[in-house]
Amino acid sequence: MPRDSAPTRKKILGAAVEEFSRWGFAGARIDRIADVAGVNKRMIYVYHGDKEGLFGDVLQEVIGALIAAVPVTEDDLPGYAGRMFDHLLSHPEALRLTLWRQLERPALGPASAEVYTAKVEAMNGGREQRAHPSGLPATDLLVLVQGMAVSWMISPADLLAADGSDPASAERLALHRAALVEAVRRVCAQPALR
Repeated sequence: MPRDSAPTRKKILGAAVEEFSRWGFAGARIDRIADVAGVNKRMIYVYHGDKEGLFGDVLQEVIGALIAAVPVTEDDLPGYAGRMFDHLLSHPEALRLTLWRQLERPALGPASAEVYTAKVEAMNGGREQRAHPSGLPATDLLVLVQGMAVSWMISPADLLAADGSDPASAERLALHRAALVEAVRRVCAQPALR
């Protein structure tokens, strides 16, 4: 009877998520992944081909899970920003891996161009021009909303604590989340008629 490879693959992927999110592609070591997973290093190559294949599979897993857990809701961008913030707080490896991908291997990972194209078209409301009802180009608006959603996680700790609060406290995070959702609501609002 053939052995079930799923548990071994899961252990490898879990160890690889931890390794790549901490060290990026260049700094990650297959030996450490094998040690943490408790598998023979050869199995990593059997299941993933090479280090780049493993990194691509990690990106597919983590970024794919992010896309599935927090779909872009073009009719509720403030809610989307809040849900993105929540997901990244509870899954910090998703943001780290997304940043490592951009820095080291932007072509790897899930293909999301079609997803974004569909969302931008929906944000345009079927109009031919490339502007959201806010007056901002839909692509730019989505970039701004995503940037706002991650801003807390990528800002300097000294800035986050500048008001004397603990930036990791539940109260402070809730306050920031509310500010984020309100800021996105304002950015997305239709401009007043002049």
